[in-house]
Amino acid sequence: MNKAKILVADDIKQNVKLLRVILTSSDYDVIEAYDGEEALIKAKTETPDLILLDIMMPKLTGYEVCKKLRADAMTKNIPIVMITALHEMDDRIKGIEAGADDFISKPFNKAELLARIKALLRMRQPAVKKDETTVLDTILSGLSDGVVVADSQWKIKHMNRTAQELLDIHETDAKDMDLLAHLSRMNLSLPLETLLNNQEKTIDFQILPSNTQHPLSTSARMTKIFDDQGTIIGATLIVRGEGKK
Repeated sequence: MNKAKILVADDIKQNVKLLRVILTSSDYDVIEAYDGEEALIKAKTETPDLILLDIMMPKLTGYEVCKKLRADAMTKNIPIVMITALHEMDDRIKGIEAGADDFISKPFNKAELLARIKALLRMRQPAVKKDETTVLDTILSGLSDGVVVADSQWKIKHMNRTAQELLDIHETDAKDMDLLAHLSRMNLSLPLETLLNNQEKTIDFQILPSNTQHPLSTSARMTKIFDDQGTIIGATLIVRGEGKK
């Protein structure tokens, strides 16, 4: 039986060396890349069974590499695990939108890393591209806060049940609904133009009660996701009902 081949892409050589030791001791073949461009080339020429991809790399970021791999018919089905020191929800959502299958944070746990790799390789037999929508919906459904994910045009792409309840959106109406248009019909503590034009990455506000059916206000945090040129490529809205622990 052939060994599974794993591409490790990280600009820090010590990280690559550590991962090589862990993976070879578990009977995997390892290919190394030290920047985003090299990772992209080796993903196409070496046809790995799985890619461990650092987010913060020179030349091309992990997000950019992931998007390019997903857009190429030759590499679109390769499982990608992003290794990152980033913990904020919007950073992970950005990775999922780019096409990542899983995440593991630095410093990582060896047993957890190997378990995730094994699970993804098992799912790839036969090779079937994992549905990013299912991945994201599974993550969002496990969160206690309401979460909405919108694209660059402010169209709702993902939303969990808590958010549907707090924002009074029926599940059948949620997909591709204009988030800003919906918020414009609500009683907000800040003008909608402030939310749209504020240059800060994150802005907090309140959704105030507008009728007796919803007597409690809802705290909200909008986080805009920017690309490397400073253009908004998406946004997340986190909502929580007052009094919720």
